[in-house]
Amino acid sequence: MSDYAIINLKTDPKLKKQAAAVADKLGISISAVLNNELRRFAAEQSVVFDVPEAPNVKTAKQLAESKKMIDAGDYHKFKDNKKSLEFLADELK
Repeated sequence: MSDYAIINLKTDPKLKKQAAAVADKLGISISAVLNNELRRFAAEQSVVFDVPEAPNVKTAKQLAESKKMIDAGDYHKFKDNKKSLEFLADELK
């Protein structure tokens, strides 16, 4: 009898290939990665589905333009919320 249990896992083939490449680069196996995650799951009794957020091309472009404007001092500053809402109301006229 083996000291190990076998788990069959269905995953996206592209994800498997990417994960295998990273694991290989780090010199570890996919099994080591998955066992580590199973240990963490069992110990913490929780799971976090965390994918780093990255803006899409359109949003990234807008963020870059906004940063340039801020760096150039091209922005509005308000003393309070009332003044900011008045400004927005005027802009929408």
